[in-house]
Amino acid sequence: MMKKRDYRPKIHFSPEKGWMNDPNGMVYVDGVYHFFYQKYPYDTSWGPMHWGHATSRDLIHWEHQPIALYPDELGFIFSGSAVYDTQNSSEYGTNENPPIIAIYTSHHKDGLEQQSIAYSNDKGRHFEKSYLNPVIKNPGISDFRDPKAFWNPVRRCWSLVLAAQDRVFFYASQDMKNWEKTGEFGPEGNHVKGVWECPDLFPIEYKGKNVWVLVVSMTKASEDDHCKMQYFLGDFDGEKFLCTYPSDEPRWLDEGFDNYAAVTFQNAKDVLLMGWGMNWQYAAQTPTEEYCGQATLVRKLSLTEVDGALTLVAAPAGLEKFRHSSYPIENHTTIRTETFGLKVSGKGDAKICLKNSVGQKLKIYVTDTKITVDRTMAGYKEFSEHFMTEKYSISTAARKKDGAWNLELVFDVSILELFAEDGVDAISTVVYPETPYDRVSWKGDLSVELYEIDA
Repeated sequence: MMKKRDYRPKIHFSPEKGWMNDPNGMVYVDGVYHFFYQKYPYDTSWGPMHWGHATSRDLIHWEHQPIALYPDELGFIFSGSAVYDTQNSSEYGTNENPPIIAIYTSHHKDGLEQQSIAYSNDKGRHFEKSYLNPVIKNPGISDFRDPKAFWNPVRRCWSLVLAAQDRVFFYASQDMKNWEKTGEFGPEGNHVKGVWECPDLFPIEYKGKNVWVLVVSMTKASEDDHCKMQYFLGDFDGEKFLCTYPSDEPRWLDEGFDNYAAVTFQNAKDVLLMGWGMNWQYAAQTPTEEYCGQATLVRKLSLTEVDGALTLVAAPAGLEKFRHSSYPIENHTTIRTETFGLKVSGKGDAKICLKNSVGQKLKIYVTDTKITVDRTMAGYKEFSEHFMTEKYSISTAARKKDGAWNLELVFDVSILELFAEDGVDAISTVVYPETPYDRVSWKGDLSVELYEIDA
């Protein structure tokens, strides 16, 4: 696909070349955030999966590293996770030099999916695959993948959650090598139809106790058949997840089209989540030419109550050091950068537009009941039969709060991440304006503050 111009974001990670999709193996070790990801280095379309690798000290600037894992006789290297084995329970390192253990899905060309491990004794620069692979054999089902390992505080061992068709399985291990199944969750509660993928399970402290959050990415998660991420709130008894905070409606992690397969960093101080900033329906056709795909910004997660119901809160992480020149702006203000943020507060109905010199506009609407992002006229869209349709142009989040409202918009060349009402809702969307957006305008009773991002 011939690109119209350079659409590469400045503060969102993207591969130097080739294809990327799901984040994998995210782990924090000795001041460095390691970001592994699904990568095909030889084309901008999906191919035999490798694990790409990048590192960062600030969550904004990422340094490309050599490919971490290549396909082998067991198959492609599908999604998985990594842990910093500080006690050397795996015995793949030493107490003085603990290993990083990666656990991933080996996807054979015949469709067989099993779980394998690899270890690194040089802080993630090189990995050796275990001769014991696969460490979790397939129980005779399809769609058995994406292990996310975590420390089990109840049994004092490692546990993992992995996707198994329309549910998740839980396993436990003392050494990351020998695993026993301990439980299942789903399909139950408020879920939607579709294959479950890329699960994650983690605790968030709220009012002095841990609430466990189960995140599941779902293909064809709605009537519109696009990918979304649902989360459940509850408890982990050491063997399985229990949904102790049921909801009448599915809880969505992001209401936009372009955030999928998000997972958290293991061993980080805060709960930090990062996703694939793209959608399966049109990813391979996007007009970026030498590369395909990008990650979302890292988000710090917390919990709050809205009308008595627990709700996840997301805020962009790492931007604090790079926000500068923040000031109130008037309507129809000219913007002189392609990477910027807007903080908007208002009451009642409103419309906000980012516009460029050729009449293209990205529109955000707020009403008493919903927040909408409309990219119908936002830029070049003819590259994909899906992207150009109304079905894939308008994202809507139902408002969780009444009265006055606030938004934070982070725009970076070709991707918008919107955080609504103190982060209780998020909408992520990619756009391809043929010239940069250079003006912001609005209608309604609101105040707008612009900040530049010096990164």
